[in-house]
Amino acid sequence: MKKVKKRFCAIGLLFFVSVAVWAQSGVEEKPNIIFILSDDLGYGELGVYGQKTIQTPHLDKLAREGKIFTNFYAGGPVCGPSRACLMTGLHQGHGYIKDNPGGNPLKETLRPRDVIFPERLKEAGYYNVCIGKWGLGAKGSTGYPLEKGFDYFVGYDTHVAAHNYYPKRLCKNDGWMNLKQGTYSHHVFTQEALNFLEQEHKSPFFLYLAYTIPHGPHNPPSMAPYENMDWPEKAKKYAAMITLMDRDIGRIIDALKQQGLHKNTLVIFTSDNGADVQVGGLSEKWHALFNNNGGLRGGKRSVYDGGIHVPFIASWPGRIQPGYVDEILAFQDIMPTMLALTGTTHSGKTDGLSIAPLLFDDQDKFKGHDRLYWEFIWQGKDTGSQQAALDVKTGYKAVRFGSKGEIKLYNIFEDPSEANRIYRGKNNRKKALKHYLDSVRTESPLWPMPENGWFQRTPWEPKD
Repeated sequence: MKKVKKRFCAIGLLFFVSVAVWAQSGVEEKPNIIFILSDDLGYGELGVYGQKTIQTPHLDKLAREGKIFTNFYAGGPVCGPSRACLMTGLHQGHGYIKDNPGGNPLKETLRPRDVIFPERLKEAGYYNVCIGKWGLGAKGSTGYPLEKGFDYFVGYDTHVAAHNYYPKRLCKNDGWMNLKQGTYSHHVFTQEALNFLEQEHKSPFFLYLAYTIPHGPHNPPSMAPYENMDWPEKAKKYAAMITLMDRDIGRIIDALKQQGLHKNTLVIFTSDNGADVQVGGLSEKWHALFNNNGGLRGGKRSVYDGGIHVPFIASWPGRIQPGYVDEILAFQDIMPTMLALTGTTHSGKTDGLSIAPLLFDDQDKFKGHDRLYWEFIWQGKDTGSQQAALDVKTGYKAVRFGSKGEIKLYNIFEDPSEANRIYRGKNNRKKALKHYLDSVRTESPLWPMPENGWFQRTPWEPKD
């Protein structure tokens, strides 16, 4: 009898904690949630973030109707660890997937003990749909979407598979979806999302729409509306991909309204990391014209802000008031936020904080981060690593190449482009951040931190 009472008390405590968290979130009923993730979209590639050349009217409208986050960070500078951080609430130092797989399937497979927030949403009665690029577990593995809380999946199971925009087939649940020759996968993802929204929904849903745009190869079926521009063809194709994604997001928002779902649906849009300024065949001139990373230093594969500082938009008509959020936040905040908004709990560890108070203009209830962490381990011939730590309260950021490398100190509050390294003074800041870099990481046999640093400089990388 004592065991029964103890168990009952534990369940009761969990229930009351869940109710308390939900009440603090300011949500009266469980919302539908659509989380749209672009692939390699830079901080400066939307109109509301300063873009002047590429047209993104629908995302700009969505942003102006909701919250525009100016200091949101991805989970990492490349796809795999960033998406793992998004789902698990653990930064790269604590997460299992610390970098891209490098040909080893174990390195992109979530384990049964790696709990992600859709699993918790499913327990709370949500119907979960994953459409697009997954990359956290191939078909038949413990990390496959159907093994991690999703009820329906159409898309690419691995990163490598997602590099082909014209595949012969896509994963569909436990089977396959065969495609006609010449089918552009992005169109399939949009149509799948629209089909889902047109269905009758008897329970709250979570739709994770992970587009592959604008990741290479840049070969869309049309260069509209830029076909007549005096640009290189590669520039036209790149811009066309982003505008196509923007158009289709507009179609999804329209479908929400037509189905009467928009008033109880939270829509979030962001990118998994910064723009890829090292590949794609575009010259420095065209990267400058597109302002891919909003003038921030570096890009994809870099722990400078250009590789990790991303656009982030949250819209919920009637619930989220228009405005800007300047707090420094990151992907690890998504899991606790989703749990707070849905009245769900998680018994495991997360590195994030619920941003629900910021969504509902209750900043006094948000304490903020102390520090954030990122890394990148190069899988090429010249093995090396990058680490970065940001002191959120002061703006001081430490960057290190190689686990024994020199600490480079910047202040992103005073120098957002990280162009001016701090050489003198601030030794206490440097020592504190060095100690953090030395201690924050949980070591992994799959992801050892190399001793030697290596870094490929890009046009966006001014010399110190």
